[in-house]
Amino acid sequence: MTRAELWARLLEAGLVHGEMPPAREAPTPWPVRVMMGVAGWFGGLLLLGFAGMTFAMLFRSEAVALPVGVACCMAALAAFHLAAGSALLSQFGFAVSVAGQVLIFFGLGEMLGSHSSVEVLLLMAVLEALLAAGLPNAMHRVFTAAAANVFLLMAAHVGGFAGAAIAVTATGAAAIWLAPEWMATAPDVWRPLGYGLALALAPMDGSLLAGPQIWSMILREGPAVLWWGQAATGLVLCWTAWRIGGGWTGVGLAAPLAVLGIWAPGISAAVLVVTLGFANRNRILMGLGMVAFAGYLSHFYYQLDLTLLAKAGALTGTGLALLAMRWAVRRA
Repeated sequence: MTRAELWARLLEAGLVHGEMPPAREAPTPWPVRVMMGVAGWFGGLLLLGFAGMTFAMLFRSEAVALPVGVACCMAALAAFHLAAGSALLSQFGFAVSVAGQVLIFFGLGEMLGSHSSVEVLLLMAVLEALLAAGLPNAMHRVFTAAAANVFLLMAAHVGGFAGAAIAVTATGAAAIWLAPEWMATAPDVWRPLGYGLALALAPMDGSLLAGPQIWSMILREGPAVLWWGQAATGLVLCWTAWRIGGGWTGVGLAAPLAVLGIWAPGISAAVLVVTLGFANRNRILMGLGMVAFAGYLSHFYYQLDLTLLAKAGALTGTGLALLAMRWAVRRA
């Protein structure tokens, strides 16, 4: 039976009315999309490698790296607009954009004398935020939103105000996922940005568990991490518990975890992501938060700053607090 015959029979039965809707094209099978995506990345990396071998000055001269990097980002913008469902073209644009960001980073480092200075890292954070807002591709928005927050954390660590970056990321993630009107009006923009912020929040807060040790391998060692960064994440967790309908009961249940998160970086962020996922019925967010919580436990267990007895006490106390919260939630 053809579509026209089926529509005619439905009209006779009174189940539909009007003209037959146009046929929709079948979506491309996911193995084909994966293969085309890999081909796009391979082509972009080959383009970057060819440019690097042919023009070695790209990575040594800011006068060349910066304009070429900007041109790559503009080319990615054009590719995203022309993609129209083409996985090959969209992934090629993604790879070209990443290449442009790398060139801009090298160019700014050469211009300002250091790739790990606060100025360079803040400029890269602003650039990533602009790319996340301006380039219409979901995967690219997730990547650049996360990268913007990572650059912001690196700049904040070097400048001695790492807690501010955690507070900004936690507040942004909660604000996006708790604003259904934003998701309804522009889901293609806000949903990827929300994923990027949530993806960045979990390792950003948890990375402070190692303190200056982990960051000294990436950047020059900065001042001690400020405790109020973790406290800000805890406050956002309490605000989230209030917003999702928990009221003062929800705030009272979230407060113990918020307090524990001051001395145990990572736990508040992980629970916050899980809570946002539960509020939005989003399994991706819930899974991300659970993975972050498991990573926090593993990292905490293997760090050498505390004795095994202290770790056992902290984990036991956290487990008892979670069980008490579960009991209180069931009673409420």
